[in-house]
Amino acid sequence: MKHKPFILFFMFLCMGLLSGCWDRAELQDLDIVSAIGIDEGGDDVENRYRVTVQIMNEGQIAGAAGQGGGKAEMAPVTTYSAAGSTVAEALRKIAPKSPQELFFPHVQLMVIGEELARNKGIQDLFDWIERDAQFRTLFPILIVRDNTAKTLLQIATPLEAVPAAKIVGGLEATKKIWGEYASTRADQVIQQLSGEGANLTGIQIIGDPMEGNKLTNVQQISPNTDIEVKGLAIFKKGKLKKWLEGDAARGATWINNEVTKTVMNLDCEKKKKGIAVDLMRSNTKMKAEIKNQKPVIHLTVRSEGHISEVHCPTDLDKHETIEQLEKQMKKEIKEEIRMAVDAAKEQKSDIFRFGETVNREDPKLWKRIKKNWDDEIFPETEVKINVQAFIRRSGLRTKPYIK
Repeated sequence: MKHKPFILFFMFLCMGLLSGCWDRAELQDLDIVSAIGIDEGGDDVENRYRVTVQIMNEGQIAGAAGQGGGKAEMAPVTTYSAAGSTVAEALRKIAPKSPQELFFPHVQLMVIGEELARNKGIQDLFDWIERDAQFRTLFPILIVRDNTAKTLLQIATPLEAVPAAKIVGGLEATKKIWGEYASTRADQVIQQLSGEGANLTGIQIIGDPMEGNKLTNVQQISPNTDIEVKGLAIFKKGKLKKWLEGDAARGATWINNEVTKTVMNLDCEKKKKGIAVDLMRSNTKMKAEIKNQKPVIHLTVRSEGHISEVHCPTDLDKHETIEQLEKQMKKEIKEEIRMAVDAAKEQKSDIFRFGETVNREDPKLWKRIKKNWDDEIFPETEVKINVQAFIRRSGLRTKPYIK
C-alpha cells in the first residue's frame, strides 16, 4: 500500500492531461462539403485544375425552409469554385469565398469532368487525398460524361435534397439491382492507377443543365433535368480511352465479380427476349495457367436465378424447357464477358488485373513479361470463359397466362 499515494497522484495527473477537446470544432463554425468536382482549368500551369465544392446548407436540410416567418426559400446546397495549379491550391482559394471553414471528412462523392479525364488524365489527382488527414478514401469516384463536374454539382435533384446523396444512392441501387455498373471507391481507384489500366463508372446529365440549376427543377412532378448513372470508362495510363455501354459494361462487372442482382432477357420460341430471369446470386473466379511460357486466363462464372416474367406460350414445368433457358443464359453471360475482354484488349488496358493473377501463378514469368504486358502480351493472351447458369424457380405459375 506504500505506492498508493503515487498511484492516486498519477491518476489525477492523467485526468487533467487527457480531458478536454483541444482540437474541437463547433458545427456552426464549419461548412460541410458533401461533394468535390475536378475539371480542366486551362492550358496554363497557373490554372491547371478547376475545383468545385458542394456545401450543405444544414439549416435548410433540417427543415428550416418549412417554418413560418416569411423566410425566403433557399437551396439545400451551395457550390463554390476556383482554379489553381494544384487541387490543394484551388481548395485554398475557395476558402475565402465560404463563410466558415471547409470540412471534408463527410465528403460523399467525387466527380471528374470528361475533358480532364481524356486530355490530362487523372493519374495525379489523388496524391492530396492520401496525404490530407481530413479525407477518407471510401467515397465513390465518377466520370461526368459530355459535361463538367462543376455543372453536375449544380443540378438540383428530386427526392434527395443533397445532390451528392442522390447520386450515391442511385449508384448503390444500380449496383444492387441492375448489376451493370460498380461503385469504385477512391482507395480502389488509387490501387487501379498503380497499374496500367483502370475502369470508372460514368454519370450523365439528362436535360438542360441551366434548368437543372434552379429550385423549380424539383418543384415539378417530372423534372426538366436529372442525373443518370451511365457507362463504364476504360482508362490507360490514367487517361480515358473508351466508354463501355449496356451488355459490355455488365460483362466487365461479371469479370470483376461485382454482380449481385440483375435481369437477363431470354428468347422463347419465336419471340425475342420474351422471358425475364432475375439473377439472385453470382460468383466469378479467376485463375491463370502457364502454357508454353504463355499465360492463359480462366474465368469461371456461376450464376443462379429464377423466372420473373414470361411473354410466350412455353411450359416451364418441363425439364427440357428449363435446360434450354439455362443454355441461353450461359451463352448470354459468355458473350457479355467476351465483349468486355475484347474492348479492354482493343485499348491495351488490363482493367481486370489479369496481370496480378499471372504474377501470383508464376512470379518469375511475370517479372520477364511485365514491361510488355499491356501493349504486347495482354492483347494476345487467351481468355477461356466457363459459365454455369441455373434456374432454380419458375415463380408461382408454371404456365403463362398467354397459354
